[in-house]
Amino acid sequence: MSGVVVPFSERGLVSEPSPVAQSTTLSLGRVVRAHGLLGELEVRPHWAESRGLLEASEVMLESETGQVDVHRVSRSRLTPKGVLMQLAGITDRDAAEARRGRTVLVRREVLPKLAAGEYYLCDLVGLEVYSPEGHVGRVVDVQMYPSVDSMTIETPSGGTLEQPLLDEWIQKVDTAAGRITLASLDGAIEGGGSASSADREGS
Repeated sequence: MSGVVVPFSERGLVSEPSPVAQSTTLSLGRVVRAHGLLGELEVRPHWAESRGLLEASEVMLESETGQVDVHRVSRSRLTPKGVLMQLAGITDRDAAEARRGRTVLVRREVLPKLAAGEYYLCDLVGLEVYSPEGHVGRVVDVQMYPSVDSMTIETPSGGTLEQPLLDEWIQKVDTAAGRITLASLDGAIEGGGSASSADREGS
């Protein structure tokens, strides 16, 4: 099992993706500041290993109010802190500063095609989760930590479980079928401890 991690929001939470990003786009980062005098944007990727910003020929900048501007990428380059992007139509520092804080979206079709068994992390939200014991619940959030990514599962009883996304626990992810199959619930954590017996039984 392998995954391409591209969360929607700055902290890795993807429970409420913006309407424009729900089906056709992915959020890859956020504009943190202007760089230089010629309008370059410093973008902080959501996932440090993502190359989507470097490979995109076009991006969309979404404001907190939902306003979306489309820009062709003139050039992009990697830096220790993120990605510097020169976008068409943004030609001076003032224009770049005006985009500070905006979310950077990329259309799915411009990203590399996923191989069999790969998935975008944001696409896990909404999938139903099953274990050998039966139905576990539904994925409501995805979190990114320094050592591991994990998904938050809302159980039928109203509780939540946090499941690390490690091969030893995740048997299969089938986004087309809307289903995640766990090898076991041994890795699921509730409130900093093990999953309750009620949740293990899917009650």
